[in-house]
Amino acid sequence: MYNSRMPWTSDRLARVLEELRSRRGDSTLIEAKLAAGGVPQLAETLCAFGNMPDGGTVLLGVDEHRGFLVTGVNDVAHLEAGIAAQARTAVDPPVQVEFDTVETKGKKVLVVEVAGLPAAQKPCRTRGRAYLRQSDGDYVMSDQEVAQLMAMQDRPRFDSAPIPGSTTSDLDSDLVERFLVEARRSSRRLANATAEAILRFKGVTANGNLTTAGLYALGRYPQEFAPSLAVTAAAAPGDGGPRMVDLAHFDGPVPELLDQSVEWVARNTRTAVAYTPDGNARDYPEIPLVAVRELVSNAIVHRDLSPRTQSKRVEIRLLPDKLVIASPGGLWGLTSDQLGTPRGKSAVNEYLYDLGRLVRGPDGRRLIEGEGGGIREAQEALRKAGLAPATFVDTGVSFTAMVHRNPVGARPVAAAGPPRGANVLQALGDESAPITELVERTGLTRRQVKYALDALVRDGRVAVSGGRGDRSTAYRLLHPGF
Repeated sequence: MYNSRMPWTSDRLARVLEELRSRRGDSTLIEAKLAAGGVPQLAETLCAFGNMPDGGTVLLGVDEHRGFLVTGVNDVAHLEAGIAAQARTAVDPPVQVEFDTVETKGKKVLVVEVAGLPAAQKPCRTRGRAYLRQSDGDYVMSDQEVAQLMAMQDRPRFDSAPIPGSTTSDLDSDLVERFLVEARRSSRRLANATAEAILRFKGVTANGNLTTAGLYALGRYPQEFAPSLAVTAAAAPGDGGPRMVDLAHFDGPVPELLDQSVEWVARNTRTAVAYTPDGNARDYPEIPLVAVRELVSNAIVHRDLSPRTQSKRVEIRLLPDKLVIASPGGLWGLTSDQLGTPRGKSAVNEYLYDLGRLVRGPDGRRLIEGEGGGIREAQEALRKAGLAPATFVDTGVSFTAMVHRNPVGARPVAAAGPPRGANVLQALGDESAPITELVERTGLTRRQVKYALDALVRDGRVAVSGGRGDRSTAYRLLHPGF
């Protein structure tokens, strides 16, 4: 994932340029400019990056139209002075920029780091217009998006707003019953409290009405009052057929939205058959459902609940190369880089988040774990399945999580059978080893080890030397330390 705090080296530059080539265009956080004619006009890009929570980076001396070829720049000092002047005078308020120069193959690339403005100073404007990044370009923000940014200057409290016309009769009795049990169990103060008192204390009700959080988490049909509190999902087949297939709209309270979304992803993704250590065959999903559940629950619970997003829903798109989960609004109180770290705990919707820790679905599972470790667990599940880590893009008015899929026809590493595949990888270490030695190291049967190795070889993680039936046949990791 892009991280502006990492030092720029020739290796990092090469990785970033390769990512841009695979995208065939700039990204939300990276803009490449040729800069052959001197200082380029960057006011709109500086403005857009200034409005992004994490800012962004401009690479000067890179030709996007020739496959992001490094062409280099000459007068670095002149470029730095010109861009610093634009950052001070061409945008309001001014944005902070820092420079770095990376040399690769004898050519210099000027790296311009643009810091995101504090929430209280947003939106940044140039020539009276506010800009934001979207995919590979800068676009003029709508009045609605400007209002969203300005609303985030103070801690959001939209989840505690009462819903006119709603009453406790609009709550789902089964959800409420399970919620009251958990609330009383979690607090001495609430152990003997009445149902009415608990609902009020926990922000489910306010002044005789349900709150947005209470309706969303525990309502029988929240969409009666707020149709946008729903999820849409669609898959792109990628075979030249219809643009989208299995278009679905999910409604109901948060627990049902989450269950329906995870079931939809499971239905539309591939599975692989593998043998467990006890020798039984089992199906494993292409994308670990524990990761899907975490990312979808975050999108549902942390979405912007302000009146300005009443026309926007959480959206799930399954593309040939990735799963995309997008929600209205951005993060609050932390950056994308902090997700999954000990500091990465902050709730956009404080009351809804607290309810999510106590609300249980029909299967008895909590909506959210509530200790800030969910993203770490999701990333670990993806790693064990042989998938790249999930990536996140926060624009301040939307938040997107992406899980990159294995190519069509490739078996997920999970097909090697947890924990068998991971055990075999660990047993290999950094040296070649024959299958007999791997059997001893793992404690698995020869058949189980061979099945895992075959899958790992197909996935390009392990190489084999020697011929079929040759006792000298050995296996080694292609990417030690992965």
